Amino acid sequence: MKDKSAIRDMILAAAILIIAAAFYIGNRIINRTPAVIVEVTVDGVISQQLDLRKDGQFVIEGFNNGSNTLVIENGEAWISDATCPDRVCIHQGKISRSGEMIVCLPNLMIAKIVGEEE
Repeated sequence: MKDKSAIRDMILAAAILIIAAAFYIGNRIINRTPAVIVEVTVDGVISQQLDLRKDGQFVIEGFNNGSNTLVIENGEAWISDATCPDRVCIHQGKISRSGEMIVCLPNLMIAKIVGEEE
């Protein structure tokens, strides 16, 4: 009795892993859009469109005299400095794939990776 239950549990676990792997691979295939632009919006208005292939540091003037420093290097973008009190945007890490974004709520700034077809 216990052997049949253990076999069923193993089959169920294997099925869940296979389904999860299929979703992961499908997501990677669908989101293969080459990342080209970092689109920066402040308070819902596009303020800058930066080429992800060109390295540099950019100061983004945010809401209420706040600012964020956006770094682009080796095809990745991240926030290196911010005037907001919580500085969560700095800890969001590097982004490089289409659709990924960094959000700074106090400064109302969003940096989003945009692919060619968008």
